Amino acid sequence: MNDKQMVNKGNGSLEKVAPVVPGKHFIPAIDIYETDDELVLLADLPGVEDQGLQLEVARGVLTLAAEAAVEGAGEAAYYRQFRLSDRIDTDAGEATLKDGVLTLRLPKRAIALRNRKRSR
Repeated sequence: MNDKQMVNKGNGSLEKVAPVVPGKHFIPAIDIYETDDELVLLADLPGVEDQGLQLEVARGVLTLAAEAAVEGAGEAAYYRQFRLSDRIDTDAGEATLKDGVLTLRLPKRAIALRNRKRSR
């Protein structure tokens, strides 16, 4: 990707995307599991504080970006993206960051829950 590429944010507006510099971003270890009611994402983000964390959902894609000051190593940047099912209610998500572990809970949409109950 170069700095002349643009991204459509889903609302009709375009904005410039900052170039990704190879070797400058870490891919955090992430566990994802699904329960009857929600999708849960657990991400290891050592050194990341609340103000260094960015979560965004645009056009069905969850983007996780974070920056941290790592003792002895300077700054670290983390980056991951995931395509989400349309059964997930991205507006009602809840995120907590504690001791370098992000817990993101994304509930399923009510219609997905109703359909699941009918099929039983």
